Amino acid sequence: MKLALAPMQDVTDLAFMRTLHRIGSLPDVFITAYFRSTPTTCALAEHNLRCIDENETGVPVLAQLAGSEAPALLRDAAMLLARPGVAGINLNAGCPSPLVNRHGAGAGLLRDFSRFADILLQLRAHIPAGQFSVKCRLGWEDAAADFPRILDCLAAATPDETGIHARTRKQLYGGSPDFSYIRSAVQHLACPVLANGDINTPEQAHHCLQFTGAAGLMLGRGAVRNPYLFRQLRGGPAPTPDEMQQYYAILIEETGRVFLHQRTEKGHCNRMKKYLAFCYPDFSPEQEYALRRCTSIAEMQRLLASPATYTGNNCGENAAAPI
Repeated sequence: MKLALAPMQDVTDLAFMRTLHRIGSLPDVFITAYFRSTPTTCALAEHNLRCIDENETGVPVLAQLAGSEAPALLRDAAMLLARPGVAGINLNAGCPSPLVNRHGAGAGLLRDFSRFADILLQLRAHIPAGQFSVKCRLGWEDAAADFPRILDCLAAATPDETGIHARTRKQLYGGSPDFSYIRSAVQHLACPVLANGDINTPEQAHHCLQFTGAAGLMLGRGAVRNPYLFRQLRGGPAPTPDEMQQYYAILIEETGRVFLHQRTEKGHCNRMKKYLAFCYPDFSPEQEYALRRCTSIAEMQRLLASPATYTGNNCGENAAAPI
C-alpha cells in the first residue's frame, strides 16, 4: 500500500510536511500544491519551492503542474525536474477552483478531451520513466459519460501512476465519492492507481482498498484533521488527546518557522486557521468560536491545549463509512 499526501493549496505545505516528520507519521510521497503554468510564465510560488528545496524529511517530493498549454507544461516540467529535490512531475487535472478552470487548467482539462490527451502524450514523451503521474477527477459534470474517455486518455499516455479523486468537478467537495469508478480505473489502467476522496479513518481506508483494488491512497483533508492517520495505516495506534495537542503545538512552531518573517502575529494566526478549518469538528462549539476569532498565538495555544473543551469527536477511531 502506497500512501501519498494529497496536494492542498496553502495547507499541505512545508510547515505541515515538517510537522508530519516530527510527529513520526509520514506518507511515502509528498505532492506540492500546483505550480501554475501559462504560455508566458510559470508561477514559481516561493511556498511551493520551499517544499522542495527546504524539505528535510527524507520523503520524495513530486512537483505538481496546473496548465492547459502543452508547451508551457513541458517547459516547466523540465525546469522543475532539474531541481535536485524533485522526484517527479504530477499533472493537476482535478483542481475545481473556478479561477483555475476558467483558463482550462485543473479539472478544466476534463472538458476538452483532445487537449487533455495531447498534453498527457506530450508530457509522457518528455518526462523520464518513473517520474510522471496524474491526479484527476471523474469528469467535469457527468462521470458516466466522462470517465470512460478519461480512462482512454490515461491508458494511451501510460503515466507511471494515477491518483483519482472519486468526484466530478461539479460536486466540488460535496456529496459522496463514488469509488466504483476507481475500481474501473484499476481494471483498465496498467499503472498503479491511488484512491482519493473522504478517506478519514483506517477502516474507511481499508474498505476502500478492498473494494477498489487500488495500489494505495492519496490523503488530504483527513490527514490534516488527523495527521497520525499515516501512522495508523501502518499498524500504529490512534492518536491520544495529548498527541493531538502536540500536533497543534508543533504546527504552530513550524508555521512560525516558515512564515513568521513575512507575517504579523495576527497573520500567523490566520495561517493556522487554514489547517484548523479541517479540525473544528473535534472541538466544542465554544472552542471553535474562539479559535475562529483568535488573533493571538498565545491565546490560540491556550485554546488548543485545553483538555476541558477538547471533544476528540472520534478523530482517531475507526468508524466506517459506506463506499
